[in-house]
Amino acid sequence: MSRRLALAVLPLVLLVAPLAACTESARIPPAEPPSAVEPLFASDEEALAAATEAYEEYLAVLDSILQAPRPLTSDFDGIAEGQAFEDARSNVQQFLDDGLSITGPRSLGSVELQQLIGSDGAVEVIAYFCEDVSGVLLLDSTGASLTTEDRPNYAVFEVTVAMTTSSAVVVEREFWTNEESC
Repeated sequence: MSRRLALAVLPLVLLVAPLAACTESARIPPAEPPSAVEPLFASDEEALAAATEAYEEYLAVLDSILQAPRPLTSDFDGIAEGQAFEDARSNVQQFLDDGLSITGPRSLGSVELQQLIGSDGAVEVIAYFCEDVSGVLLLDSTGASLTTEDRPNYAVFEVTVAMTTSSAVVVEREFWTNEESC
């Protein structure tokens, strides 16, 4: 090969060599197709409505037990787990130990979404629930009211409800001191 030809081919080799290094394995793969799993809820409002329904069921069971205290058996199966279950069990045991009961169920007032975690197949809804206890009296073992005149009519709880396509379970329930939520 003549020197002239070599000088003419050299720039081509320098340009083509880096391109040859880009083999099939160095290419960026195509984007993954979108997830085949549909979101559990179409909107935040729908998720909050489902969480509210689950929490209302939790309160109905808890209030039913506190009206006629008895040891927990399977009352909270499929309704509460984790810390919410442990707290309910502790509250019921305290009522049993102290001979306490309540006169009726509380009702829910306002509900405010705090956070929605997750999207596909499993979601945790964290919300503030305002409980109206104005019609509920705390009774001692003789049936006398222990409810004081200055007791607030509302209590706010921060509640976490874990949901899947097949269940909605209250997992945390914590008293919240922010009374503005009612």
